[in-house]
Amino acid sequence: MGNQILKQSVGLDVSKDSVAACFSQREPDKPFRILSSKTFPSSANGFHQMEQWVGKQRCDGAALHLLMEATGVYYEELAYFLNSKGHRVSVLLPNKTCAFAKSLHYKSKTDKIDAQKLAQMSLERELPKWEPPSSNMLTIKRLCRERAELIEQKIAAGNQYHARLHSHTPEKSSLHRVKEHLKFLAKQIKSAEANILEALAQDPQIKERIDKVCTLNGVGIITAATVVSEANGFVLFKNKAQIISYAGYDVIQNQSGTSINSPTKISKKGNARIRKALYFSAITAVRHEPMLKKIYDNVFEKSRIKMKAYVAVQRKILVLIYTLYKSNATFDPKFTSTKNNPNSQKK
Repeated sequence: MGNQILKQSVGLDVSKDSVAACFSQREPDKPFRILSSKTFPSSANGFHQMEQWVGKQRCDGAALHLLMEATGVYYEELAYFLNSKGHRVSVLLPNKTCAFAKSLHYKSKTDKIDAQKLAQMSLERELPKWEPPSSNMLTIKRLCRERAELIEQKIAAGNQYHARLHSHTPEKSSLHRVKEHLKFLAKQIKSAEANILEALAQDPQIKERIDKVCTLNGVGIITAATVVSEANGFVLFKNKAQIISYAGYDVIQNQSGTSINSPTKISKKGNARIRKALYFSAITAVRHEPMLKKIYDNVFEKSRIKMKAYVAVQRKILVLIYTLYKSNATFDPKFTSTKNNPNSQKK
């Protein structure tokens, strides 16, 4: 029974422009056998080509699992596509796949090798099936992204207006057009915000949880909706360390012997949209929430770097949003301060 196929898998390393795929299978005498590796364009046409390629490799009767990482936004379209075709798709956070990859002792790192690692992991482990977020959660995410893009356009247009206004003999008609464009963008932003509120109102469960998140001073409903939707309601996350890593707030250090000892910093290898949403939230929270102000003061006192102190606050806000949303609880500063103080004990 050497030809018996116990399981088949496809590892998918997804990037902005391409998808590296590795088709492998497990047999009684070969726990990991690569049948084929190929790279496809990260586009609708490329996805269809890959699906046809998978169909040609697939053996009827053998279980087929596909695995990819939740990296940025690039994996989403492929995950939706494969799920719609009836494939069993798993999506894991990068820190989980990295931990497995370290045990394989690969010395090189390429997209092809990364796809092989994912294929092997899918063969060796029983991984949870990816469930796409609700259509309403997806709508909220897309509206929040649109709003963020409109704000970026408004900032760029404002800079344009400022530059032209202070140029030598500015052209009045040009200034007028830029002003009208700024007014238009402001209306578009308000319209997007109204649509976000409408989408929240259509899902009472999400709305209830986000309202409770907003009991944390400094976190508005748009910020909360952005963070929650970017994390797809935290369905993939089992603890706060995972959401910290996903957003790129995990701390890294470059140290070797006595010659290299760089200061610690956040990795920024994660969802930049979450970090951007929390930037202004942290500034407001430091002014209005004593517990977060204390975190800011403690970090600033040690580092004398304002940005580092604000990043510490952003990270704490993210953890609080995750905790409040998952537990469906309102913010209690007394509980938080007691939990964070090792000397506080119940009497």
